[in-house]
Amino acid sequence: MTVRRKPRSMFRVTAFALAAAILAIAVHRLSSPSLERRELLAEAKSWTYQLQGLGGALPELAASASDLLVIDYAKTGGKGTSPLSADEVAALKRKPDGSRRLVVAYLSIGEAEEYRPYWQASWKTDPPAWLAEKNCRWPDNHLVRFWHDDWENLVYRAPGSYLARIQAAGFDGVYLDRIDVYAEVSHPDGAGKAAMVSFVRQLAATARRSVPGFLVIAQNAEELLEDASYRGIIDGIAKEDLLYGLTGTGVRNGADEIKWSSRQLKRLHRDGKAVLVVEYLKSQAAIDAARQELAGLGFVPAFPPRSLDGSDPLALVAKTSGDGDSNDSDQGGERDRGGDAEKGTPEYARSNCETAVKKDAP
Repeated sequence: MTVRRKPRSMFRVTAFALAAAILAIAVHRLSSPSLERRELLAEAKSWTYQLQGLGGALPELAASASDLLVIDYAKTGGKGTSPLSADEVAALKRKPDGSRRLVVAYLSIGEAEEYRPYWQASWKTDPPAWLAEKNCRWPDNHLVRFWHDDWENLVYRAPGSYLARIQAAGFDGVYLDRIDVYAEVSHPDGAGKAAMVSFVRQLAATARRSVPGFLVIAQNAEELLEDASYRGIIDGIAKEDLLYGLTGTGVRNGADEIKWSSRQLKRLHRDGKAVLVVEYLKSQAAIDAARQELAGLGFVPAFPPRSLDGSDPLALVAKTSGDGDSNDSDQGGERDRGGDAEKGTPEYARSNCETAVKKDAP
């Protein structure tokens, strides 16, 4: 029997067509940076979350394989903070293999931070109308009445705003923290939730007028995902303490709490957008189990230390127990150590906050 062979010319045509298709996709992405950013975020399989200690960490971050870096827009050193340069941000956008990486800047829209360039020392004794009480978990942070014009101008409206500085440095987007502050400060019309959705919408619109396709990632406040218009504004969401940590470091959350939050997050996931999760764990076994569980949900996890300083989250366990595999329920044990507990933890809050959630007067 004679076996017919496909002419070599057909192989050449097929190979040429494949190469042309790959080239077309690459050209399309290069000609549409806004689409590229959104696609890269939706496709991200790993990410790094670090806000402190960036000065000496840039080479390590650049050498990482993470698809997404969420970092501060400034690094500390010398007499204070200095914004990352456009060259430094550009260098972080390339992985060691030359492929593209997203670099997104942290931006708190629900708290004013004393270590930011906008902070004025006089505000401690003569606060502006939009400045509310301290966040007892993070003593250098102050809740804000975010709907006030002066706060909006400072964050995103005015020339030289915080957002404008981030965009000038070439970041791919912003990672908005403390969206959930609307539940902790009293809106004069009782419309805090709607006011926060409007704030995010206006910030995103302002950002995208300057940089089309500029990414907006929200942190927490997953209940807002019930609003389809809000889901249309943001490109992704990050959830802290989805599985562990609401009542104690490394303590498993209640099944109903996990189910409710996961259901909200799935709304955005079904829209084809990224769902990131931050778990602050201090046991390798817990990290491994959480990674597998979150992958099953289609969420992308990160396991930084609560301080977000790039340190090893297992180091405290190793230091206190001489063993990185502690099986204690609090994963390394912020055992209600009062003022010595790590800031931001439930243990620190129990020792330093009068109530878990405070309300202030408008």
